[in-house]
Amino acid sequence: MAEEDIILKGISGPLKDAVKWSNSNIAAKQEQALKYYKRSYLPGDDKLKGRSKWVSPEVAQHVDWMTASLVRIFTSPENVCEFVPFGPEDEAVASQQTKVVNWIIKTKNSHLSFLKPWLQNGLIAGLGIITVEFETQSQESLARVLKGIPNEQLAQFVQQEENGQIVIESVSKPKTDEQGIETRDLKIRTIKRVPTFSILSVTPEDFIVSKDAKFSNETGGIQAKLQGHRKVMGKQDLIDIGFDAEKVRSIPLASDKNDGIALERSKDLDGSQGISGDDVEVYQIYTKLKLDNKNRHYRLTLAGDLDRPVLLDYEETTKYYPYSAFTPYDIPDTLFGLGIPDKIGDDHLIITKMNRAVLDSLHMSVHPYKVVNPDVTNLDDLLNVHPGSVIRSTDPNGGISYNTPPFAGGQAIPVIQNLTQSLDFSTGVGPSMVSVNAADMQNVTATAANQRSNSGQLIVESISRYFADTGYRYLVKMIVDALIQKPDEAQEFVSRLTNQFVPIDEFTPEFDVTTSVAFGVMSRDQSTQTLMNLLGQQMQAMQAGLPVANAQNIYSTLSKLAETAGFKNGSMFFTDPSTLPPAPPPPPPVDPNAGLIEIEKIKAQLKAQSDELQRQFELQKFIAETDLKRDQMAQDFALKEAEITAKYSAQIDIARLKIEQNMPRDPTGNVIMQQQQPNPMMQAEHVMQPQPEQMQQPNPMEYPQ
Repeated sequence: MAEEDIILKGISGPLKDAVKWSNSNIAAKQEQALKYYKRSYLPGDDKLKGRSKWVSPEVAQHVDWMTASLVRIFTSPENVCEFVPFGPEDEAVASQQTKVVNWIIKTKNSHLSFLKPWLQNGLIAGLGIITVEFETQSQESLARVLKGIPNEQLAQFVQQEENGQIVIESVSKPKTDEQGIETRDLKIRTIKRVPTFSILSVTPEDFIVSKDAKFSNETGGIQAKLQGHRKVMGKQDLIDIGFDAEKVRSIPLASDKNDGIALERSKDLDGSQGISGDDVEVYQIYTKLKLDNKNRHYRLTLAGDLDRPVLLDYEETTKYYPYSAFTPYDIPDTLFGLGIPDKIGDDHLIITKMNRAVLDSLHMSVHPYKVVNPDVTNLDDLLNVHPGSVIRSTDPNGGISYNTPPFAGGQAIPVIQNLTQSLDFSTGVGPSMVSVNAADMQNVTATAANQRSNSGQLIVESISRYFADTGYRYLVKMIVDALIQKPDEAQEFVSRLTNQFVPIDEFTPEFDVTTSVAFGVMSRDQSTQTLMNLLGQQMQAMQAGLPVANAQNIYSTLSKLAETAGFKNGSMFFTDPSTLPPAPPPPPPVDPNAGLIEIEKIKAQLKAQSDELQRQFELQKFIAETDLKRDQMAQDFALKEAEITAKYSAQIDIARLKIEQNMPRDPTGNVIMQQQQPNPMMQAEHVMQPQPEQMQQPNPMEYPQ
């Protein structure tokens, strides 16, 4: 048996049972819930004449109150969920996953556009569903004409068309240009493939799930043998996606549903559900099948009548089926919980009927019965109900009297108020839970009013925590799994839109997920005061030098304060210390004797400077005295030599003495020799060189007489 026949045989029965059970059991309850929310008339109201048809807004008010409360809780923090790494080596990947997922949730998709219908469907019908779709769509540009394309380049355009890059709509007849080259004009459209990641709300009537469905304790998703959803698509759209054209043409056309919540939802559209033309019903089903002797997860695409469905495609997938659920008031061990209409539906009817009775009684009191004497009063004038109208009568008293029924509605008003207030405690939201009235200001202390508000918040906080740990937690896992299944498209998608490279191959949905929801933000004043007290204690601990608080703790508290105030991104106002460069080492402790030591250092420096100046002065003085003594010795020697020379008929060279005295000397008294100039001392020595005959004469100093 072919695999296609095995799939159809194995899926047809469970799929029909799931669809039938959903339409017969769940849809009827959801239809009534939507009627309560829309304040539709009660059964039999069309036969009422002269009676009030007012319908209580209690269901609508409590749904809207709860929706607003949950929206504020889940849109206040910057990151609702964060991935927790297995170990230190996974911290970078977990951080990148958190950034990418939160960017897809809040930037790529409008957060509120899928969050609000997700919550509203759950609060009305007891079950809200969203799904994720990661597809690459082809977008064609407007047609443009390329003129003068040579025949040699036509092959390149044909190749681009085969590669799916362009569409050639028309080719003109060949023509020859001035240079004799044959050219043509092409009319083309460029094709751009754009990866898109969409988070979509699934209407309760289109969601398909087996009876055994419940929340998974491991992932927070839906655990069921079969789950999927129904959608309406055109045949041509299916062919464009790539499904077999022959199979698509054999699918019977879809028709509007005439029962259940779908009919009630479409009443505002004159009963039309937008199905027309070549639209067909398509079922996206996820289940486990045994095709090769082992059960594996598969995604099946079927269309048409469920008695004879057409299998368009099947593909193996992961265990992370792309459906995430929200149940406000859960029932243990089942997926299907209660909505607000299930909680207060009976009270909604009682309050409606009691208010109608009050209004009817008030109407009769304001407009009493008229007793008329037709013999004296013109009955035609009585049909004119305008104030101040004239009634013709022959009786001086007018022939008219009034029979006023007593107003009995006043006794019902306290009962209605008690019933209305009790609904606030049933749902956890309502005027009495988030505000105080004038009587409260007089009779109830601020502490008592705060305690009453906090008791109501317990229900809202329980709902939000359960939602964060189930549906919202599984949403981020679905996103990561969808990226991993198409790594090439995901890499292009994330890199192009975040302007950074993210290693998709390292991503994994197996990371644990923690929620950072700002629970309890309904009482912002109380939360702010608590955080301010905590901040004060942290600052005192840091000032005291205790190791129980640091800059990172203070930053976390300040960020929570910003979130409580309604700002999504606390980094706009405060800088995360973990992103700053390492701080320089702290300075050494201050020595109490540092001042005295510094003074002694300055004194030592001044003394050293003074000693140096004194040494320089003594050196200069020594040099000057040495020069003076040397000059005196030179003069004395010259005089002595002159005396001797004169005594022995020798001549004294006065020029030599002057030159020697004028010679430059260093500080030690040595003569500094000048290069490239004749040495005057050599000249002087040449002049003073004795003649041979003089050298032969005896020295009178050696032989005194």
